[in-house]
Amino acid sequence: MKSKKTTSTVNQWVKKAVCGGVLLGLGIAMGTTTAIAAGKGSGNGAQSHGFGSMTPFSRVAKVPVVKVKGKIDYKATYAKSRAASVAIATYVARIKEADTLGADVIQGIDWKLGGTSSECLETRICTDDEISHNVLQIPSPEPIDPTDATYVDSGVVTPANTKKGNVVEFCNKKYASMAMGVAPITGDKKIANGYAHAPALPCEVSVWNDDQHIYVDMLDPSAIFTLFFSDVLFSADMQDPAFAEALYAMPPQVKAEIAAIIHAALVEFDPDTKVMDQKIGPVYNSIEDIIEVVDASPLDSPYLHMVYTKVDGGTFTDAESKMVAQTIINTMSIHGNADAGTHSTVIDGDGNTLDSILSPKSSWRSARTAPISIPGKNHIIEACSPKYAKMAMGTGLHHVNALPCEITVKTMGDQLIISYLDPAFMLGAMFADISDEDKAKFGAIPDLINADLQAVVKAALDVNLGIALNEPTRKIINMLP
Repeated sequence: MKSKKTTSTVNQWVKKAVCGGVLLGLGIAMGTTTAIAAGKGSGNGAQSHGFGSMTPFSRVAKVPVVKVKGKIDYKATYAKSRAASVAIATYVARIKEADTLGADVIQGIDWKLGGTSSECLETRICTDDEISHNVLQIPSPEPIDPTDATYVDSGVVTPANTKKGNVVEFCNKKYASMAMGVAPITGDKKIANGYAHAPALPCEVSVWNDDQHIYVDMLDPSAIFTLFFSDVLFSADMQDPAFAEALYAMPPQVKAEIAAIIHAALVEFDPDTKVMDQKIGPVYNSIEDIIEVVDASPLDSPYLHMVYTKVDGGTFTDAESKMVAQTIINTMSIHGNADAGTHSTVIDGDGNTLDSILSPKSSWRSARTAPISIPGKNHIIEACSPKYAKMAMGTGLHHVNALPCEITVKTMGDQLIISYLDPAFMLGAMFADISDEDKAKFGAIPDLINADLQAVVKAALDVNLGIALNEPTRKIINMLP
């Protein structure tokens, strides 16, 4: 374990960065972009360099629960929560938002529903089953009906009567191209090492309920960009006011477009939907906060990047890149299949299967049958363990947008780069608002998750891929000033 920097060291970094002009450009951008500084004047305040308070999650709407004779109908409310998520997904999949919401709202190009087929993406002719299938469901330990006598008497929550959080993934080629360094932010300037941020995409929206409301939350683009693109924020490019201003105009515009789509879909779904914009989750008030949360993670980064090369020294094709991603999915098993969570891949000459080296009862599976491909030929795999998902959701269902675990595949010439969202960073950055008791429960869990995901990838590459690869090396991209 590496030694940790002290708070005074962090402050010295900030001072040096300001003196060097990097954060000066950052401050100009934050100070001149109203949406990124939305917290100014709020109870949380704005503390340094024009930085407004922000949270990773934003609540954008509330939908009424179902009541019968003044009392909540738990099962009907849970069904309505699912229906609301499908209504949002249906709007994204079938509607050209620029036509319905106008060019003043949708300033980029139309949004797409993540995970759908090429036909659905290109023609917007999408079946109900395909749309519903692509609204991910993340398991939680919370009962659908807490008054259920069977649940209370048995003391056991079974999968049939526990809630699942619904996740809708929004994709936009224009904004993804900019974030991945494929398209310029301004002029000919692009985000450096854009592919390294791929595990932070796509944009996620969740729908879940308690006995008060049905909530619609999203990952706040400004906060997510700040947390997961800190290398860009501290880069020399930020000394260019035009680059900095254009960069910070993108996340709030992304948020405005997604929120507008959600509101349009939900007002049609239930006219009593309440439109809102509420900060949810851990609060970040300053650049120092961002530096500290990145520095506190074991890797000094949200990501772990591992680089592979071919034994024969050859280059990787685009087709091989996608094949690697699909092989990882197939090795892990797929959610919804009868054998989901059972891994048949034999890893050694003794006949041991992958399960023998995964953490007990982790039952990892892919949330999708195929990877999500985003600009720059990055391919995203979404992995889920019901065991660890329930632990995470036990801290509050508003954290559902921090799941599932993401792995990305990218090829660059003779390099195959596989990247992971680091579970330890996710716990520290996205779950910082949980109780000390809950933090203690996680203990070694991030390390177990990390080891599991890397074991799945190793089995996929060593046993199932059919391409001879050298042992990987870690690629380090500096995320701190």
